[in-house]
Parts: sequence; structure tokens; C-alpha cells
Amino acid sequence: MDKPKPLVFDGMNMPPLRPLRENAEKRFTEIRDLECMKDDIILATYSKSGTHWIWEVVCMLIKGTTEYTKETKEFFFLEAIPDLDVVHNLPSPRPMNTHLPYRWLPKQLTEKGGKIIHVIRNPKDVAVSLYHHLVDFGAMNISFNQFMETMFMIPNPACAMGSWYDYVKEFEQAAENDKHGAIFTMFYESMKKNPIDETKRLAKFLNVEASDKLIEDIVEKCSFENLKNADKTIKDQSIMKKIIDFAPNMDENAKPNMYRKGVIGDWKNHFTVALNEQFDKIYADEMKNSKLPIQFE
Repeated sequence: MDKPKPLVFDGMNMPPLRPLRENAEKRFTEIRDLECMKDDIILATYSKSGTHWIWEVVCMLIKGTTEYTKETKEFFFLEAIPDLDVVHNLPSPRPMNTHLPYRWLPKQLTEKGGKIIHVIRNPKDVAVSLYHHLVDFGAMNISFNQFMETMFMIPNPACAMGSWYDYVKEFEQAAENDKHGAIFTMFYESMKKNPIDETKRLAKFLNVEASDKLIEDIVEKCSFENLKNADKTIKDQSIMKKIIDFAPNMDENAKPNMYRKGVIGDWKNHFTVALNEQFDKIYADEMKNSKLPIQFE
């Protein structure tokens, strides 16, 4: 059976999420026009940038507890929730998450004093994580080099939600223009190296009173191995079959590995010297006007 043709909206390939497959423009517009509250929180990331990790940290901070939530982040994933009315029933502060670019985030969010947490991970490790994610899901069967050359590395890739370059540069510009202090930028690598300090920074941004002991306990509970174990033993994964529009070539029983390695620099195990040189040239051109301190080591 032939693979379904890519669905493109606003210049971006749509991931296989049912609301987007059914009517991407409708869902994007619903999100942009979402009625927001002053204490709403949106975690915004390019795919495979530590979303599940930071999501759990955020949820623990705003609840003041180290208990894992039974629901996975996908229960609050704006482009995937079957019915956005679910958001209106969430208790405040309402945490949500998305991979949408900045231009499609709720317009009311910054106007009403809401908060946006933007997490950036170096694109080489993003590419490696995304490659394995798609292979595990049965969404493709190509080599890593082929993936880089046809789906990720090029400025206008076939990856869902468009290019990493465009995504982070759009957020960078939004942060520079942010007059309300609504956008908080985190770097995956900084969180890995200094989790205590970065979690304290995040708590301050969220206006959360968190003791040093609570911060330490949250960091421990949200370590890679602990989150990986919680994902297997505690989290309710039933939402996945409800939100994903499985293609004929995809295994409905497959579960993408959300916690593969979680390290910095795994790209060195995948990039050849030639591929790395090719990537660096494109990166230098695409990011020449950016001031983002991306960390590759």
C-alpha cells in the first residue's frame, strides 16, 4: 500500500495527529484564538528537545509536589487533543504544551500575562533523537545520512513543523520583542549541566515558591532514568492511539521511545566527518544573524 502524501499547511508538513490530518487550518486557528487566562503556561519546543522532561519539572513546580502525574504530556498537547474544550476545564494554573511555531501560539497568552517556556536543544542532537523516534514508530526506513540530507538538514525540510532553524529564530525574534517578560528561554544542555540552578530559574519565572529541598527532590525525580521508569510504569499511554492518525505502514502497537539516551553530544556517534562539515556550513549560513548560544558539547 502506498504511503499517504504529505499534508502541508503554512509551509510545514503536518505530523500524523488526527486534528491536523482532519483539518490543520481549523486546529491551528483554534489554538491561535484560544481563550487564555492570566496564569496560563505553555511549554513550546521543537520536537525532541526535552519536552517530556521539562514538562514534568513544570508540573511538579506548579503543584509543589514531586508526585508524577498519571497523564502524559500528550493529554495537554494543543495540536493533538481531540477536543480543545478540555483546556477550559483544567484547573489554574493551566499547563499546556505544543510544537507549533511562535506565530501560531494563542494571541491572548501574552496579552493576559501568560507565560511561554521555550526550550532549545542543539540541532545535531535533535536530529539524532528525531531520527530514532521516527524509525521506532515505523514512520520511515532510511539511513541517518539520508534522513539528514532529505528531511532535516536542508533549510526547507520535510520534517513536521518545518525547519529547526526557522523555529528557533522565530522564537528568538519574539523574545527580543517581548515587552511583557512572557517568554522564558531555556537550553537543554544548561539544564543537563546545572539542573538545580536552571530549575530555580524556572521556578522564579513561574512565580513559584520552592524550597531548596523541593528543587533538589524535583531534579532527582526528573532524572533521565527515573522519568524513563515512570513512563513505563506510571504514565497512562492510552491517549496515543486516540490522537495519532496511523499510516498504513505504521505499527499501531509501536510505542516511540521518548527516553532513548537523553545525553549531550550523541550526534558524534552518528555524524560522519563529511556530514558534520556539510551541516556546519548550512548552520553557519542559517544562523549567521542569531545570538543564541547553542551548545553542541
